[in-house]
Amino acid sequence: MKNLILIAIISLSILSACKKENQITAPAGENKQNLEQLILNFEQKLNSGQKDGTTYATDSAVWYVEALLNYSFCEAGHQCHNIVVDTLWTSVNDPGTNGFTIEQLETVFDALENDITENQPENKIVFAIDVYAYQSGNLTVFEARTAYATLNEPAFKATADTTGAWFWGGDDGMCGPDYGKYIGMDASDVLENRISNTTSDIWSSLETISVWPTTCGDPNFPFEITYLQPTRLFYATGPYYAVLDFCIPPNVMDYYLSSSGIPYVIDDVKPSGKSFAYCSIDPIQWDNLDVGHYAGFTYGIPVH
Repeated sequence: MKNLILIAIISLSILSACKKENQITAPAGENKQNLEQLILNFEQKLNSGQKDGTTYATDSAVWYVEALLNYSFCEAGHQCHNIVVDTLWTSVNDPGTNGFTIEQLETVFDALENDITENQPENKIVFAIDVYAYQSGNLTVFEARTAYATLNEPAFKATADTTGAWFWGGDDGMCGPDYGKYIGMDASDVLENRISNTTSDIWSSLETISVWPTTCGDPNFPFEITYLQPTRLFYATGPYYAVLDFCIPPNVMDYYLSSSGIPYVIDDVKPSGKSFAYCSIDPIQWDNLDVGHYAGFTYGIPVH
C-alpha cells in the first residue's frame, strides 16, 4: 500500500533512467561458497575484540556491510508479496584515501542493524537490503534501502487479479464495474506485486536502477486511448480533471505485465552478471497535468 503520491517537480527534458552511483559488484572471481566465507570472515572481524588494522575502500566497505546485513536478516525460499521500501542512514567521518577502519564499519553496521529492526513493519520479513554511500561534507553517509515483504499466508487475491479496471494511484482501489473494491490499493500496487520476484533470497552486490515512464517509450504500443501515452510504464497527460482519476482498463494492465511492458524494461536496464531481485512501483504526479508510475528495479547476486 502506498499512502502518498510522489510529486515530481522536474522538467520532462531531464527525466531519465539513472543508476545508483556506487555500483558495487562481488569481489572478482569469487563463487557463491567463497562469497559466503568472505561475509563470515567480515562478521568475525566485527565481533572480535582485537582488530587487525585492515582498512576498506568505500566500494569494499559498502559491499561487506550490505552483504552481512542481507546474510544476517534475510532468509531464502519464502514466498512473499506486498513489498514496501524504507530508506535509513547513518554516517561516519570520511577517511579520505586511508580507507574505513573495521571500528568505523562496526559503528555503521550496528546503526543500520538497529534502524532496520526498529523500523520493520509488523508481520513483514526483511526481503533485501541495498546499501550505498556518498560524501556529505566531512562525513560519509551510508544509506540502507530496505525492502520488507509480507509472507503469502494467505495470498491477497487483489495482488494477482487484473481482471478488472484499477485507478492509477491514490490508493483508490478498483474502478469501472468493480468501483469501490480494494480501497487502499491501486494499479501501482497490483503491478508491483505481480512483477516482483516473490521468492526471498540472500543477496550481495545489490543496486537499484530508477526509471521514469517518460523514458520507456514503445513504438508498437497497442492502444489508442485518450490521454494515455505510448510507454511501457503507465503515463497519462492531459487536463488535470481527466488524468487525476485515470482508470486503467484490464487489457492495459495486462500489457504492462506482458513481455512488451515492464518486464521488457527490467531486462533492458539489467546490469551484467546480476539477477532481478524485486521492484517498487509508485504513483507520481508532476506539473499538475501529468501522472504516471515511477519504478525502482533492484538487482543483485544471490549468495546461495
